Amino acid sequence: MRLVIDLVSSHPGKLALAQELARTRGAHEVWLAGRRDNIGALRHAFAGLLQEARVVLCHLPAGVSPWRAMAAEPVRENFLACLGADLVFAPDAAPAPAPAPATLPDGAPAGATRFATVTELDVRRDLWGQLGAALPGPPAALLPAPRPRLAFISPLPPQHSGIADYSAALIPELARYYDIELVVDQPHVSEAPLAPYPLRQLDWFEAHAHEYDRLLYHFGNSEVHRHMFALLRRHPGVVVLHDFFLSGVLDNLEHDGYLPQGFLGALHASHGYTGLLEHGAIGRNATIWKYPLNKEVLEHASGVVVHAAYPGRLAEQWYGPGSASGWRAVPMARVRTGAISRAQARARLGLRRDAFLVCSFGMLGPTKLNDELLDAFLGSAIGADAHARLVFVGENEPGLYGAALTRKIVANRSVDRIGITGYVSAACYADYLAACDVAVQLRSRTRGETSAAVLDCLLYGAPTIVNAHGTNADLPDAVVLKIADTVAIAELGAALARLHAEPALRVGLSQRALAHMQAHHQGPHAAAKLAEAVEHFARHSPRSHYQALLRALAGLPAQAGAEDLREAARAIALNQPARAPRQLLVDVSALVQADLRTGIQRVVRSVLLALIAEPPPGVRVEPVYSHGGNRSYQYARGFGCALVGMPELHLEDAPVELRAGDIFLGLDLFTNGTAQNHALLESMRAAGVAIYFTVYDLLPVLRPEVFPYGAERYFSEFLSTVAAVSDGVVCISRAVCDELCDWIGQHADKESSRRLAPLKIGYFHLGADIDASAPSTGLPPNAQQVLAGLAARPSFLMVGTVEPRKGQAQALAAFELLWARGHDVNLVIVGKQGWMVEQLAARIGSHPERDARLFWLPGVSDQMLLKLYAGAAALLAASEGEGFGLPLIEAAQHNIPIVARDLPVFREVAGEHAFYFEGKDAGALADAVTDWLALAREGRAPSPAGVKWLTWRASARQLLDAVVGQQWYREID
Repeated sequence: MRLVIDLVSSHPGKLALAQELARTRGAHEVWLAGRRDNIGALRHAFAGLLQEARVVLCHLPAGVSPWRAMAAEPVRENFLACLGADLVFAPDAAPAPAPAPATLPDGAPAGATRFATVTELDVRRDLWGQLGAALPGPPAALLPAPRPRLAFISPLPPQHSGIADYSAALIPELARYYDIELVVDQPHVSEAPLAPYPLRQLDWFEAHAHEYDRLLYHFGNSEVHRHMFALLRRHPGVVVLHDFFLSGVLDNLEHDGYLPQGFLGALHASHGYTGLLEHGAIGRNATIWKYPLNKEVLEHASGVVVHAAYPGRLAEQWYGPGSASGWRAVPMARVRTGAISRAQARARLGLRRDAFLVCSFGMLGPTKLNDELLDAFLGSAIGADAHARLVFVGENEPGLYGAALTRKIVANRSVDRIGITGYVSAACYADYLAACDVAVQLRSRTRGETSAAVLDCLLYGAPTIVNAHGTNADLPDAVVLKIADTVAIAELGAALARLHAEPALRVGLSQRALAHMQAHHQGPHAAAKLAEAVEHFARHSPRSHYQALLRALAGLPAQAGAEDLREAARAIALNQPARAPRQLLVDVSALVQADLRTGIQRVVRSVLLALIAEPPPGVRVEPVYSHGGNRSYQYARGFGCALVGMPELHLEDAPVELRAGDIFLGLDLFTNGTAQNHALLESMRAAGVAIYFTVYDLLPVLRPEVFPYGAERYFSEFLSTVAAVSDGVVCISRAVCDELCDWIGQHADKESSRRLAPLKIGYFHLGADIDASAPSTGLPPNAQQVLAGLAARPSFLMVGTVEPRKGQAQALAAFELLWARGHDVNLVIVGKQGWMVEQLAARIGSHPERDARLFWLPGVSDQMLLKLYAGAAALLAASEGEGFGLPLIEAAQHNIPIVARDLPVFREVAGEHAFYFEGKDAGALADAVTDWLALAREGRAPSPAGVKWLTWRASARQLLDAVVGQQWYREID
């Protein structure tokens, strides 16, 4: 039982009773609903009693107006219904009467039409015993009167489709419960049993879709379903998902121009930038086989019906836990074609009485492992029996695979006992089913389908061999002879020989197969289960709750204004249940608005690409951005598509759709905008979105004198906002972690002091594989001159923006001393001009050693940077303050020795594998360089070989260990 404790409108004094319910819940599931001004306190009060995800925020229309006051109650009821509540404990409410009982067509009790409300009196009388008694009864009837009008949307015969044949057999059985009309994209229907049902073409249906009570779609991975994708978006209904993978049909529809960008659009919608990135790496064909591309169909469906448990497991695999929790598994109906005797069938097929017939049913192809079956037949004892025959009942694969199979058959001396029928009529198909002694149905690379051919074999009592692949793995072991998923020719041959030699085994399998089909797959039984599922979705799906809410709002007596409707729409949207997968919303605001190719922006690109390449299970990575001012974050879809190499896919940068359980990661350095978004971020956190930020350094507040005027104030406001609204902060080094903890303890404003839960602090190290960070290319015009200068004498390379703290001024003065002392060395500065260095820039520009022994490259590509590393004698890291020190690692990768200022963060990065110096005057650095040159000549300079470094993928995994894995360095109360 799921109990929702409604504290949206209750007095705070009810908290103790709610906590008692949570403590004594036993096996029951307890959720807690609060409002914006109490949700933080509720999460704190129920920490350790309930999972944080089960303490949820109910959004009501904000502001005051007569219409909003009346709208609040239906909006609240919709929110509670979407939580799937069986009971709602509303301390200040009166109980609602429970509806009357009823039964379903197969005699099973029906579920509740809505939750029941219990009061404080009910709870105090008997804490849990009375709650169980208060559960509402089932609905008054499965089907309302008059019978619902149902649009049955599926291909039908004469389409060459297994789903068409299935639908034709199902419709007369389902017509016991519905007035059915057939919606098709074909000129006519050939089956006589379907004649009583009105036939509707698409144009007619588009004009009349609103008149139907129920819409039932049958989706498969075939072009005969092409019209359904757009139709489902406009007219949502229950989807019977015959194939979990829809990638093949979408590829065809895009290729044929029927759905422009239909494949790429569905790839993004289903699998995000991860799918698009891999599409560029592995190509279209491999992407078709790897990715299902079905998320849009699943999300537009008002309910999903499958024929086995396996598709639900695929959904959990692809989209995360809970993604199939509302699905219904309904057995696939199979109907036998008349009363066909084995003798009659064999006579029609021209088989001798003593023939031992092995059949495989369905279209041939690599995924059906027909070649393996042929080899097993020929190589086993059964193949040597002159009375044994192998027949592939179906159309041969038209390409190379089919041609090779045919050649192998023709070349064998047993060619007269092996055949491929080609496409056969339903009657001939049934004859082979009735006539065969053994059926073999193998599968590989499943599309998530339930094999109708396997069920047909069981329906006719054929002893059947399957491999444990896809839905076949779930068949009862007593009903089929099951071999390993990966088919070994020897194992398959042994299974064939065993069935050939053991008539009793064949009889037992046949009898158990018939009993299984009788119990689970009869037409009436399957139709009843499908009707039950359709009616369940009509009452309990989020879409049905949404439609009921719209009707309730439309019936309010007060007049709604435009602002009323906007506020109601906002509340309703935020109240919708969370969908799997969760979103990891990565803020790239500064990068989207101006890619200045700074070090931090390079980190953002690299980490984001790594997150996209390997997202956590059940998580979808979405770059987002904001313009500040508490305006909604937007999906950065144009930016994201360009980042993964798909700029031709034009998608809208729509407002972010937030759901409880999502994660926001402030990866970019967006100082002013983040401070402006303080209230927005607080509201996101109240709604159940976990908020995390990356902090690169604290230099603007620790060294304000080396930053432009105002930077300290802006950065302080940024840090205060981060400390107040975040669940956790991830720094790029342990040194920055320690500095942040000290700063928060001394400077955090009063906002952060109101925290109810500790602020978690963690760190990760940056990656250093330039090739994985979307590297830039191109060489400057003077590249050859610079590289020749590096080759002429020892060169000390400085990498980073030219700004006061980076130490370039001290380095220039030190090298002027070195040159005066007779040392023939180069100083190479790589980095654009920053702030407060106008005099230094002018001095470098007019220096007599410029382009001789002094080189300044204001902006170079990653390609040129790699060449500079390769030609340098040492990296000079003279910065007076850093968050990490990525150039140290990049130098170590190229076995370039490191001369670095003795900073804690440089020690953290390079350890004992660098030469450290102290002092800020020219002489101290000149002496350090002189000492290092002497050590280098003697071979005693510290080697960079021991510096450990991460790839960007490993760096991203460290970041995820914190924000997803909740591995933290420390907490601040």
